[in-house]
Amino acid sequence: MDSGNRHELCVIASGEFDLLRSKQSPKATSECIYNDSLLSIRTNGQYSYNLVVKKVIDLTDNDEGDVEGDGYYSDDATSVLSVQSKIGGKKDDEWCFSVGPHLDFKRTWSNIGANIFTWNNVLGDENDERVQFVISNDVPTSDVDQFLQVLYRCYYSVVNKKPINSATETDIKDIELLFNTILPNEHTDKNTTKCSSDLLDKLNKLSVVNDSKSREDKEFDHNSDFNSDSDNSVKIDVNEKYEDASDVIINENSCSKQSNSTMKGKEICSYLGGLYLFDPVQETFILQDHPTEMSLLEISKFNFWLSITGQETKLGNFVAQDLNPTFDEDKTGFIFNYAMGNITLSFMFKFDSINDYKYFKLKWSSCLWMTINKVEWEDISDKEKQYIINPTMTLIKDLDEILGFGDSNDNRREEEIKFEEEEEKDSETDEENERNGTSVLISSEQFDENPTTIKPSSSSSNRSLTVSARHNRSYVVRGNKIGVFKTGSGSVEEEDDDDDGLEFVSVIKNVTNKNGKDFSPENPMMYMEDRSLILGDNDNLNKLYRLDIETGKIVEEWSAGENTIVQYGPTKKYDQLTLEPTIVGVSNNMIFKMDPRIPNDNKIVQDQSKAYVKKYNFSSIGTTADGYVAVGSEKGDIKLYDRLGIKAKSAIPSLGEPIKYITTSADGKWLLATCETALLLIDLTIKTGKNAGKIGFLNSFPATENVRTYILRVSPEHASYMITYTKKPIKYTRAYFNIGMGQKEKNIITSTGPFAITWSLNKIIQQGNSNNAYYIKRYDSDIIDDNFKFGSRKRVIVALKDDISLSKLKSFKLPNKDVLMPKNNIREFYE
Repeated sequence: MDSGNRHELCVIASGEFDLLRSKQSPKATSECIYNDSLLSIRTNGQYSYNLVVKKVIDLTDNDEGDVEGDGYYSDDATSVLSVQSKIGGKKDDEWCFSVGPHLDFKRTWSNIGANIFTWNNVLGDENDERVQFVISNDVPTSDVDQFLQVLYRCYYSVVNKKPINSATETDIKDIELLFNTILPNEHTDKNTTKCSSDLLDKLNKLSVVNDSKSREDKEFDHNSDFNSDSDNSVKIDVNEKYEDASDVIINENSCSKQSNSTMKGKEICSYLGGLYLFDPVQETFILQDHPTEMSLLEISKFNFWLSITGQETKLGNFVAQDLNPTFDEDKTGFIFNYAMGNITLSFMFKFDSINDYKYFKLKWSSCLWMTINKVEWEDISDKEKQYIINPTMTLIKDLDEILGFGDSNDNRREEEIKFEEEEEKDSETDEENERNGTSVLISSEQFDENPTTIKPSSSSSNRSLTVSARHNRSYVVRGNKIGVFKTGSGSVEEEDDDDDGLEFVSVIKNVTNKNGKDFSPENPMMYMEDRSLILGDNDNLNKLYRLDIETGKIVEEWSAGENTIVQYGPTKKYDQLTLEPTIVGVSNNMIFKMDPRIPNDNKIVQDQSKAYVKKYNFSSIGTTADGYVAVGSEKGDIKLYDRLGIKAKSAIPSLGEPIKYITTSADGKWLLATCETALLLIDLTIKTGKNAGKIGFLNSFPATENVRTYILRVSPEHASYMITYTKKPIKYTRAYFNIGMGQKEKNIITSTGPFAITWSLNKIIQQGNSNNAYYIKRYDSDIIDDNFKFGSRKRVIVALKDDISLSKLKSFKLPNKDVLMPKNNIREFYE
């Protein structure tokens, strides 16, 4: 056939092309062929078409700004493990497949929401090989749909030997069903070809739903996890009860779907589904309205509107993080909080199809990111987009084995079973512990000379908690005083000893600088074998002070020159146990090391610090036991360094929120970042490529790999109790791992309002998200700070506004209405 008669009918301009082999293959199971490629449909004569993958040659410079190395750009390497072609259909920069049933073409999605096309590798040596084309997220959905429509018609033409334009709508629907019927483990299942052939034989016998019937009239498939009706449930009539709510759109004269009429703007997407309301008494979702339409509107630059309209309900809110948006793929549901007067409700919109769910998730993620960052979605890279859409990248077991994530599954399961047994054993004694007392509460009024006559005031409440590794001491700042507390004599091995309590020791009063001026200490940090505290001063943001704990006096003042000290920490994670004099810190545009031995007033070590011309707005810093440094910013991105004074080894993209605090595991494999409305648990171990098994502090992540990040937050259902009870939004305090020499990090502690929250790392990793992985304890007043006792993961020290508490972790409970809200408050939801 003359090549001049071959022309392209349709093209997808950007994607990654991969080879997939079966587990039985002695070669690599997954292999990237082209990092950047295009996919086209090409004519090949009458009733003959080719599916062509072609490598895109990138001639741009490799320039990644501050990030070192080649981790963000890697050369496309033609596969050398499966380059042998049986039929001569593959060239060095092009793979060509004839369209037909033998390809067993399928359309699916990745765990980060990317469209994927897969088909049989008829050009390879192994019979059960498949290939996949992962479409870049910046390719418009309309382009993907158009490509598929052309492919459906070409397929029809090949099978029926008829012109592509002769295919009817029913023919196209039949082929679409075939292409979207996913068989489990397709590229490894030997029966795939047979199953596909059987499906093909039935192609002309398939019937499709009559689309002339309106979607509103379709029968709704109720999920067994939800209730459609219940005599004991409370169904809230939004239009009748909350007409005065400023953020609720009311139109009593119309129940039709007119969601766009109340907020004008460009419609981004719109989907039909069922609206469920979380009943706080029954603790389950109740069907509220169906059918309903949910839309996203762009009302102005970087301002987006969420609109939900049904027969009985009309809701609207700006796209924002305080909705606590959560996606549940198992339920194909979008769950969010909604404020109505003095209460906060939890709604779930259940999509009619998984495709609608995935498309909405992509659009919501981009709108929310643009709202927070004020940057166009098109201005960021594909890799960042994929990370933002699904940073968790929850992987199935097979893919975990392919990429070698963590320990073996058997070891993980054994560890998880052991942990579950511990949890079960602990839960059996919860009730007894509540009776016998699992916490000790000490009033901070003991800071004052006459505690019986002085009442705590808002100007002298507890502000921070610092836990010492030595002498069982903890330090609480209150005004210009520092209270000293200790736990009892029980050892780490005797953590279940109920006599191991909390005792008030003394108070360091009237903290003053070297000039005798009073100041209120900020951000205390243990230093020099826990014999000193490093303190900040909000009135002198370029200075730090060393307080000698034994004398209670400031003995040194350190200056950072003209640099404002935003945050600081130890040079190495456990330096507080040593005599190491240096510390590290960040200003808005500088990462620095300070050494008090420098004879000048300015204690910054110039050759081990790095100042940036660009204002990065650094906001947080954390270090590992080996001294590797992680730095967060107000923008929300994180940089990883193996040492100071050089370029970052890795850069983790922003998910939108500023990074308030950072802590790392001692070995540098995990990073925990605190944001205002969520925690980020980040796996820093590289999974693929030549540096697989190493950590991001030492090597850059490959261009094809996103950092695996778990977003930890309480569910919208639980948040509705908490926000209604406190009348305050969710706002997390600094999060910590359990810490101790030689101990593995297994738990996380943080708080919001009066609620202390702990997560289990084992459960997060096993489940792939934070759902059901956390336990909560409610206190009588707001928590200022909380942390694990050094060397323990079972005891938690909690600083309340006017009290200090020591609690056992086993006193934390799985959250429900009784844990989160006193019984006499639950009816506030309906008053």
